Amino acid sequence: MTIENENLYRQELIQKYRTIFEPIFRYIPWFIQKQGGKTSSLYQGADMPVGSVPIPVYDSTLLGFVKDMQATGLMTRNYVYVYSRCAIRTQKDELRVIADAELKDIEDIFGIMAKYVLGGMTKGHLWSLAVENGVFLAALQKIKELLEVWDKPLA
Repeated sequence: MTIENENLYRQELIQKYRTIFEPIFRYIPWFIQKQGGKTSSLYQGADMPVGSVPIPVYDSTLLGFVKDMQATGLMTRNYVYVYSRCAIRTQKDELRVIADAELKDIEDIFGIMAKYVLGGMTKGHLWSLAVENGVFLAALQKIKELLEVWDKPLA
């Protein structure tokens, strides 16, 4: 692959991801505000029968973010492979992989996000956990940084 072809491919990839993520970057200030805080609660109304399971209630902004991430088409159930390949075992490992990512590793970031976005469909606490531990924020900030830094032509 020649340098011109490589540069063209990189620019097309950046443009594709920028088109997908520009509207999603609007969540960054919200994640900054909510980091470390709770984004869900349990509904335990007076009209609930005794012994019934409490119903989780999520922040509407968080639900909007999850819906937008699902619509990107980048959330794949293959995220387990990313965790295996990158030796991710803890939340600290997730944040390390995100922080160390380069443009060529951007799909690893998508894999980490997919664990929370898709996993939250069956284990809803994962959505809130990703806000509390800063994974969603770190991932969005890193994606934004990568798309801005690499959106310059090679010399």
